Amino acid sequence: MRGLAVLTIFNFSTQVHIVMFSWQSPDLPIGMWILIAFFLGALLLYFVSIASAWSDKRKIKHLQRNIAELQEQVRASRPPTPAPASPLPSGPDVSAQSQVMPMPTMNPQIDNLSSQNFR
Repeated sequence: MRGLAVLTIFNFSTQVHIVMFSWQSPDLPIGMWILIAFFLGALLLYFVSIASAWSDKRKIKHLQRNIAELQEQVRASRPPTPAPASPLPSGPDVSAQSQVMPMPTMNPQIDNLSSQNFR
């Protein structure tokens, strides 16, 4: 950006005109033409980015609709799940209590032996 400022300031003394096909521009300093080109380029970039963002927004909306449709298809294709049975018995049912496995207890003698072997 500083380079553009320096280039523009040092080129304000020379007047030039531009001829495009049959159109001829008024005499303006070279620095002014540099500024005009810079701002026209920035404006062109702005319009291109707006068009790209608009296209991206349309694609995102389309993909979100597709995702919603696919999620609905997945929900519709799954069979209804039955209510889960209670994992713990609520009453004094002996057969259900026999299915529960007790936690192993720790033996302090084995624990002491294993810690002595690794020292």
